[in-house]
Amino acid sequence: MTVVGGHKLSSIKSMKLFVCLIGVSSFLLLIFCLYTTISTPEKEVAPLSLPNDGYQNVVSYELWRSQTIIPEKYNEHQVKARIIRDKIKRLVANNQHQATAPAAEHRNRTIPLNRNVQIFYHGTVAWYKSQPTRPSGDRLVARIYENNSVSFKPNDEQIINTAFYPKRRLYNTSEAIVREHFNEIQNCGIGTVILGWQPNFSDYLLRVIFKVAQHYDLQIVIEILEYADRTIESIRSNIKYFTDGFGKGPAGIESTLSYYNVLSKKRELPLFYIRKAYRIGDTEWKRLLSRNGILTIRGTSYDAILVAHITSKDHKSIVRRSGFDGFYTYLPSNGANYASTWKNWNQLKKFADSYRLLFVPTIGPGYYDRRKYERKVNQNHGITNIKRYRSNGQYFDVGWRTSLKNNLQIITINSYNNWVDGTQIEAAIPVFGFRDYLPGPPEKYLDLTQSWVEEYVKYKWNNIKLNKKTDLTLNCYDFINNTIC
Repeated sequence: MTVVGGHKLSSIKSMKLFVCLIGVSSFLLLIFCLYTTISTPEKEVAPLSLPNDGYQNVVSYELWRSQTIIPEKYNEHQVKARIIRDKIKRLVANNQHQATAPAAEHRNRTIPLNRNVQIFYHGTVAWYKSQPTRPSGDRLVARIYENNSVSFKPNDEQIINTAFYPKRRLYNTSEAIVREHFNEIQNCGIGTVILGWQPNFSDYLLRVIFKVAQHYDLQIVIEILEYADRTIESIRSNIKYFTDGFGKGPAGIESTLSYYNVLSKKRELPLFYIRKAYRIGDTEWKRLLSRNGILTIRGTSYDAILVAHITSKDHKSIVRRSGFDGFYTYLPSNGANYASTWKNWNQLKKFADSYRLLFVPTIGPGYYDRRKYERKVNQNHGITNIKRYRSNGQYFDVGWRTSLKNNLQIITINSYNNWVDGTQIEAAIPVFGFRDYLPGPPEKYLDLTQSWVEEYVKYKWNNIKLNKKTDLTLNCYDFINNTIC
């Protein structure tokens, strides 16, 4: 027993000694690791290198995260100073280019004016905000760039209301200005101007616009805007005013007011657009647009093609029940509402075809107003941000391609000179504090519009040739001028 007890005692001692040995070894190893880590210099992380195959700017998020990133401390003054320096460099480079190279001549139009391509036109532009809702950096711009061609009340603050700066400066609309505008519009191949109108519109300016349009062989479509106390009775009076004052009349003389040959009615009728027609109920519209309506224009000397502005999916059914001849989208902001969303145009066209209605989409080069505050939820149908960047013309291109893909008959462009919403194609120049068309020239969107109008006409003719259609087999969407169903 004594021997066995001695063996147990010695084994316990050996175990304790072994455990102590392991502990000391681990402690020494830990000290060694700490020493080597501190004494070894930190290796620099090699920068990312991607193959030179056109994807130099594409870096995956995982690779980006794997590197040590030290974010730059944001300094608002430094950022603004950097933006100003970049802007000055671009302006200097652009001026040098203009000084050394001759100005590019506007391309000559190679096709006849096309009545089915129409553009929204503003008789006057609200260049300034008279009473801004909050302080804005626009005051600095107003002090730097004074323009005496616009008159103001003594107490008005001259706060510029546009994001872009026009090549013609902040002009007052005159006959000379309208001539310049319409010359550019017809040079693009556009045959129809859509004039936004309401009863307080200057009668003198209205007659100037019609006179100049006649000189440049342009047709005028009236868009009746929303105004105070607009009713079915007042709209009928508006249609009567333009038909009597600017229409063809019983003798069928030529008219600058835009007429279309309506195949189903076997007669020519003037075209009118009605902005925000959904603000009036369909039962009221039936009084004007149904054959049995009390105030009906159908079958009378004031009959017309009435096209309603829509925004939501339900509006197209309201248009059908009301007796309209078609509907248009107006807003050029893709995704801002149902009607302006490009992917919905195929559905809208199918609906229009099934009920023999006219679907008129609206495209534009972009949308960028200068307002610094978010819009209210009840404006623009809940959309608070409807800005769409031009992307050097790519946004405009996609709108045109979508229209051609859906084989649409009439295409409207918003706009020639709606500077307040930033949808204009009129020439703009680089000016400090404003957006511009760089790296393109001031006339970039005039040239782009001209090329797309040419593509539109070629596309229509090619479809007719490929399908080997004749005059007897053409349908409404094959016609490219002056004829609708």
